[in-house]
Amino acid sequence: MLTQERQSLIEDYVNQHELCRVSELCNLTDTSESTIRRDLIQMEKNGILKRVHGGVQSVKNFSRDVSQNVRFSLNHDVKIAIAKYTAEHFVHPGDNVFIDAGTTTYEMVPFLAEIPNVKIITNGVETALCSLNHGIKTFLIGGEVKDDTHAVVGQTALSQIRAMNFSASFVGANGIEKNGNLTTPDPEEAAIKAAEIKQARHAYVLADSTKIGERNFAVFANTDDVIVVTEKIKSSQKTALPADINLEEAK
Repeated sequence: MLTQERQSLIEDYVNQHELCRVSELCNLTDTSESTIRRDLIQMEKNGILKRVHGGVQSVKNFSRDVSQNVRFSLNHDVKIAIAKYTAEHFVHPGDNVFIDAGTTTYEMVPFLAEIPNVKIITNGVETALCSLNHGIKTFLIGGEVKDDTHAVVGQTALSQIRAMNFSASFVGANGIEKNGNLTTPDPEEAAIKAAEIKQARHAYVLADSTKIGERNFAVFANTDDVIVVTEKIKSSQKTALPADINLEEAK
């Protein structure tokens, strides 16, 4: 297969699926991983797509939610480091905490199990199951369950959250803009995230550095409202963030 033909096939596939793994592209084109990676480097330079850890993302449209199995696998080690740092520094014995239906917030659960008498409230189906498996007292918000992210959304969920107060909320984000806007693709999930933040004494957004500079359809908060927790980032990445951001970098 010629390079131009292969890259055209990759472009169409990535734009169709929004986010995919390198291994998928190898199978799609029957090509080695090293060849695919060279293609992706060139295509990113040409503005056709964006490389992320372990895969590649479309830049054609505002990003959409992607399947759970892909989301959980991307940047996994970084997500664990962020989650561990957050649990160790911002959760205390006896806290009742809201854990958002995000893949980084999900990774907090094993570390929360080590903190006495913590209660978890969540709108994430996987998070609730993981919390129960770790012996943590768990409350799952009711409402409509989204097929792609397994997040509970809708008016029933919002009503329940607005009737509660949390020691802290830990929220995922798909994008952090230079103006401080925190974004996610789905307005219904954005409404849930906004409510989580409002009902919490302290609110934290957990986001790895690939989210910096990203822009999605729905704005749910601003960095003025929260503490952002990420991994150790480069100085060049910090220039893409608001100058007055309250930022914690996982060590």
